[in-house]
Amino acid sequence: MNPLCLGLEVILLGARLCMGESVLRAPDAVCPIIAERSVAWQRELRAERLASAGSPRTDEALAEWLSLRDQARACRNR
Repeated sequence: MNPLCLGLEVILLGARLCMGESVLRAPDAVCPIIAERSVAWQRELRAERLASAGSPRTDEALAEWLSLRDQARACRNR
């Protein structure tokens, strides 16, 4: 590594520490936004799902969506 580059990194680190910026700070969590659905929409989805033939892919997709929804809610509630 070029000594000039190393010196520049040390200067930048020193400036950050002097200005109060923590170098080892954990990143802020970014919680995904899940669109809230009305009760009527949920009932219609359930009726459509019960009326259609069972599909493992559809069941898997719905289970994944529910998991992601629950994770987003837990993230926002922290």
